[in-house]
Amino acid sequence: MKRSVLVSMLVAPVLLALLVGGTSRGEPQTKEFVVAAWGDPHEAGWRKSLVPAFEKKYWVKVVWGGRASRPKTLAKLRAQKDNPQIEVAMMEDGPHRQAVALGLVDQIDRSKLSSAKNLYELAFEPNDMGISFGLAVYGLYYNTKAFADNKWPLPTSWMDLFRPELKGKITVHTIGNANGLYLLLALSRIAGGTEANVDAGFAKVKELAPSVVTFDTFGETSTLIQQGQAALATWSIDRVANLAATGVPVQFVYPQEVVWGQKAMITLVKGRPNQDLAHKFVDMTRV
Repeated sequence: MKRSVLVSMLVAPVLLALLVGGTSRGEPQTKEFVVAAWGDPHEAGWRKSLVPAFEKKYWVKVVWGGRASRPKTLAKLRAQKDNPQIEVAMMEDGPHRQAVALGLVDQIDRSKLSSAKNLYELAFEPNDMGISFGLAVYGLYYNTKAFADNKWPLPTSWMDLFRPELKGKITVHTIGNANGLYLLLALSRIAGGTEANVDAGFAKVKELAPSVVTFDTFGETSTLIQQGQAALATWSIDRVANLAATGVPVQFVYPQEVVWGQKAMITLVKGRPNQDLAHKFVDMTRV
């Protein structure tokens, strides 16, 4: 009797672990699949659509490991180069090409993508080091309420950032961000410089600096607009549309001199063991 009780005490926890933990023979284990990308509303949209289907089909749990700016995603990939923890990364094409140059991402095998035949060649980066899943335009946006209340003329140009009545009500991004880089290039072109020689652009940014509330690095732009501390800013049309959809009084502007377009890229992180599963995630984004 004592022996049977002892055996029961030893076996019961094991059986319970098998039942509760899903470790019965033949049942796959749930593994984490880490994605580095933008936060909400981007993450929220993916979690309503692709992520549940991917988790169910391949018995994994998607961990959205980014929630940061593109420079931070790139920095994280660099920091993890010798021991990468991220399976798939999403960035704009500028930071993505830096990642390629630094040897942080891997080549995509088109034969593993059922969707490859349906894609325009434009979607593929050179040597198939990444695939574009979207295009965005970068320009200006303004607080429609602030402009209406003050009866200011509506912005039409990059040079509106220099208007004296808007001093202290401007937000722009650092050049480590695509928005800041494109502002630099636009001002360089306006001031007579080129994309190869941006000294004139840096001079214009220095001239603009006293009017700027912040050179955005951590996503302060939308908060400052909502708080009424900023009236005019630089951003991409998709982010402006998302902000406007929440009820914030903002409107995107295509500056008359030049606008910039950029590809949103998805790529495989080099050095991860399960590249087949990473290919499956990329493939599902393209279907």
